[in-house]
Amino acid sequence: MTQPAWLANWQPQPTNHRSRPQVEPKPEPKPAPNLKAEANPYGFVIPQRWPQDGGTRREPVLDVVFDPPRVVRHVGWRKCIRCGKWFFSEDVARLRMCDEMSATGVLGCRRKDVDYDLL
Repeated sequence: MTQPAWLANWQPQPTNHRSRPQVEPKPEPKPAPNLKAEANPYGFVIPQRWPQDGGTRREPVLDVVFDPPRVVRHVGWRKCIRCGKWFFSEDVARLRMCDEMSATGVLGCRRKDVDYDLL
């Protein structure tokens, strides 16, 4: 007795589980040197700027007033959403436009005379 087409398609089919798509792994960021950083007078440990790495590394800014220290924001390299240039962002989650007088010394897309929080 032959099965109807809908029932034959509903039955479990043999699969080859070894044929998964091959995804190239992302390059791992270089590990940061494990140096003990000193807190600034306001109680924050802010990492120093590092050479441009394509945006793979993010470093936390720690508030050492709390025990254990609390992560306040993350810094790192980021592409400007307006012009596409790489710039070192003091807050990678919020600051997405290159600022005035960035690392290259040229004027950026984010002007200092505009308060963007009020827009």
